Amino acid sequence: MNRITTVSRLEAIVGRPSSAVTTKQLDHVGEEYRAVVTGSPVAGLGFSAALTGAPVNTLVGGGPGFVRVDSPRNISLARPEGPHRPAPGGGVSFLFLLPGIGETLRLNGFVEQSGSRLGVRVEEVYVHCARCILRSGLWRHTESPDAGPDPDPAGPADPAGPLRRPEVAGFLAASPFLLLSTSDGRGSSDTSPRGDPPGFARILDGRTLAIPDRRGNRRADTFRNLLVDDRVALTALVPGRTLVLHLRGTAAVTDDPALLSQMTLTRTAPHAALIVDVEFAQLAENEALARSSIWRPQAGAGHGTVPDLIGIAARQVARPLGAAPRLTRLLVDLGYRVQLWREGYRTGRRP
Repeated sequence: MNRITTVSRLEAIVGRPSSAVTTKQLDHVGEEYRAVVTGSPVAGLGFSAALTGAPVNTLVGGGPGFVRVDSPRNISLARPEGPHRPAPGGGVSFLFLLPGIGETLRLNGFVEQSGSRLGVRVEEVYVHCARCILRSGLWRHTESPDAGPDPDPAGPADPAGPLRRPEVAGFLAASPFLLLSTSDGRGSSDTSPRGDPPGFARILDGRTLAIPDRRGNRRADTFRNLLVDDRVALTALVPGRTLVLHLRGTAAVTDDPALLSQMTLTRTAPHAALIVDVEFAQLAENEALARSSIWRPQAGAGHGTVPDLIGIAARQVARPLGAAPRLTRLLVDLGYRVQLWREGYRTGRRP
């Protein structure tokens, strides 16, 4: 299976981010973003482990206000639970989720304090487009009536590989959404979402997982990171469940036509795929999901209780271009719908 190993080859497939994408990137938490950060009940968190330097990925939170904005350049939260600790001075990355909202907020920075609270120096903040959430239908399936009972998190090991365990394979078959964390080799962390219809992460054998990559903002941070450090951590979710699946291993990017053709919807194959060699798989209860109750319909943030993320991004893009923010917002929203239709999704309807 041919693998992408150079930046030039990667950009030939994915492209380069437009000026509109880089314009909406800030180096601090402004007032509009402050309300998003403090209003989000749960976030994906990625960081480099203190002992190994390998990426770790989980979900943190439990309700609005779990992150404190101490200044425009500093945030803090309770130290994440679990066996791994963020490396002092190491990279840390967040993907803030708002129930019922398509856009997410991504924040990257570095650890400044790692005591009872984790202090983070903010380096990069920007709105992530809604395509991933729309593709997955994440907030339209919050009750998951057909999900069935949660599998036993402590299933036996399978000598054929961690993905052959029935509880692992079953969870992946039901999952429409996952978080993926990588590092750039210099310590910076990035946490990116992936979403598609349930079962989109394909098991190729007992150790190999294939994840389609469809058109997005062309930043390709994950892929660029993997060119210099192939270690990766993933957390898969199933709407309605507080159990999550943690995966760790190494990964590479491919544009193999035979594989991509298997991931075609009704019109368009993905332009690339992520191939993950899974070394570790574990199902675990996630306290942040349990406490936040994000899967209950009444837990939805709604479009009137938090800032309009697409509106914020549209204003940031429109200002240097001298364009009208409202028109920019409409054009961005239309772009989501058109791209999803071209890819073969039945609806571009926002959540």
